[in-house]
Amino acid sequence: MKAENKNKILGFVWSFLDPLLLLITYIILVHYIFERGGPQFPVLLFIALLSWRWFTSSLSRSVTSITSKAGLIQSTRFPLAILPLSGIVIGFFDWLFGFVILLPMLFVFKASFTANILWLPLLLLIQLIGTIGACLIVAVVGTYLSDLRNIIQFLIRLGFYLSPILYSVEDRVPERLATLYLVGNPFAGLLESYKNVVIRGAPPTEYALVGVAVAFAVFLIGLWYFSRDEYKLVKAI
Repeated sequence: MKAENKNKILGFVWSFLDPLLLLITYIILVHYIFERGGPQFPVLLFIALLSWRWFTSSLSRSVTSITSKAGLIQSTRFPLAILPLSGIVIGFFDWLFGFVILLPMLFVFKASFTANILWLPLLLLIQLIGTIGACLIVAVVGTYLSDLRNIIQFLIRLGFYLSPILYSVEDRVPERLATLYLVGNPFAGLLESYKNVVIRGAPPTEYALVGVAVAFAVFLIGLWYFSRDEYKLVKAI
């Protein structure tokens, strides 16, 4: 985190400003220009945006996490998994900084505080597990395929609009397609669950179980793939 903020005037302050400025931009665009969203739209958007950014920023950092540290890897022996994992930790601190901004907003927009908020750590753990697996995979592939960063950026933009971030499933997805949508997009159930437990005072949606299954599957695949190719990465760079 110190390295990323070195020689930057705003430094760690940007960790607060970035999500806040994004929030203001989307509120103006969606809430005022397109006149979409309900009275709690800003906080529903913000919690989904924070969690999505944690995942996508971790992926983006992991793509070049091995190749960008070629000199260090060739001169020092250490577990290479530390490199992609460090990006995940940085992304989580960004999530925490953003959540600090969200807390007072929950009172302003009258979020429902119930015991269901206790589900939040479990949802974060599920996302962490899946993110670790995905980042380990792209760290290896990114070492061999230099174009992967561009591909990831495209998939991130696509995933943003296909996930319930700017909208809620119950409002914008036709009822006949809702089940297919929630099963086909593992992030949909997870993001809706974040909105439920933090703002709506409801338990996680049952479709969060799809996210759990995918998270553990990706985690195991990532561990296997990274451990299999770890010794090859030094030669590849």
